[in-house]
Parts: sequence; C-alpha cells; structure tokens
Amino acid sequence: MNEFQIGTEAVADGHHGWIRKVHRATNEIVRDSRGEPIVFATQDAAKAAAGEAMVAYLNTPMLRDGARVEAIFKAEAFFKPKPATAAGVA
Repeated sequence: MNEFQIGTEAVADGHHGWIRKVHRATNEIVRDSRGEPIVFATQDAAKAAAGEAMVAYLNTPMLRDGARVEAIFKAEAFFKPKPATAAGVA
C-alpha cells in the first residue's frame, strides 16, 4: 500500500490520468495550469501524462517542515560561525 502508483480512470469524454504518492491515501488527478482535470482522448495518453507527472513530482527538491532543504543548508552555512584557525601556531 505504501508505494508510488500511476493509473487511469475512464470518464465520460475520455480518460483521466492519476498519481498516488507514498504519503497519501488518495489518487491525485493530472490537472492543467488552471487546476482543472485534463481529459485525455486515450488511456495511453492519460497513463503517459500520469507518468510524466510522477517523474516531475519525484524530481522536486526535498522538503522538510515546509522549507526547502537546500535553502536551510545555505542559511546554516552562512550564519553558523566558522571554526577559528590557528594562525601562526606551528
């Protein structure tokens, strides 16, 4: 049950593509830029779009508590004091 999945669902005018993320119990329909579900003419087109949506999701930056891990690392590197160097000590 705790696994990524993609699939399709038949609707009146064609097919919806969907993805399921590991941490969610429901399917997420592939949507356009306005947030509207996309109806594909064929099941193959819907499944291909779902696969692309899953790859896009998997390639997003990692999140931790709603903040990008990359930004945290950069901020910590900037604000943490640097170790003192032993200048002139042999």
